Amino acid sequence: LLIVKEPDLSTTIATTMIFITLLFVAGLSYKIVAGVLALGVPVGIIGVVLIMKQALPLKPYQYKRIMSWLQPSNPAYADDSYQQQNSIIAIGSGQLWGKGLNNSSITSLKNGDFISEPQTDFIFAVAGEELGFIGCATIILLLALIVIECIWIGKRSREFSGTLICCGVAGYIGF
Repeated sequence: LLIVKEPDLSTTIATTMIFITLLFVAGLSYKIVAGVLALGVPVGIIGVVLIMKQALPLKPYQYKRIMSWLQPSNPAYADDSYQQQNSIIAIGSGQLWGKGLNNSSITSLKNGDFISEPQTDFIFAVAGEELGFIGCATIILLLALIVIECIWIGKRSREFSGTLICCGVAGYIGF
């Protein structure tokens, strides 16, 4: 509730996903999980429709962030989706093998300051440009291996609290 009150939409979503993961690991019945999914999918679709119609009580900047994610090519959200669009171009420009680590090419979107904050959420765009598809696939594979290792350690834990901690970390990294 404090995170929602702050407001921080992305942290709220991440915390909710970790909480759901921990509930599942703690032994929540499959019937309850199936029921929640059966209810959650239609509610999610209705939520997206309500967001598109501006019928939810969101702050204007939250609405603009969601809409720039859902409709990045819409001219009304061009300012809010600028970094997102340039990161897509950067990843695509890396092609299969990339432009090389720490390249100084003027054609690089990172070097041309088209990605305004490359060290934050858009670090993957820099990796995509410099390492290409092969490098991006390797990064995703390594992250998946870290998640699998956390789950493996959690399964071997002697105490249930250790299992919950490891699966919570795996959920945090995975989501």
